[in-house]
Amino acid sequence: MWIIYLSIGAIILSLAYLGFVAFKTFKESKPAINRLNETIARVQQKADTLKVESDQLTKSQQEIVSDIDYKKEAVSYTTDAAKDTLATFKKLVKIRPIAKLKRKKSRTPAY
Repeated sequence: MWIIYLSIGAIILSLAYLGFVAFKTFKESKPAINRLNETIARVQQKADTLKVESDQLTKSQQEIVSDIDYKKEAVSYTTDAAKDTLATFKKLVKIRPIAKLKRKKSRTPAY
């Protein structure tokens, strides 16, 4: 019977030693875990900062693209207007001599 008590005592001592070693290991690893948590917090903060900056850059890019499109449209409109002006001027030149001829005919005396 004393072997059973000795075995139970050995099991209890081994469980106590296991608890002591586990507690010691946890206590020794706690500063490392805290440093890791602080590092994770810093990395998360930097990631959030990068996300905000990325969003701002995307917004700026969209504004620049919109501005370029607007200016491109303005230049195209001006170019088209200049082309139309040349065509209108050519029509005006063609019409003007006819008007001069009509005026000259009306001024000539009839015999």
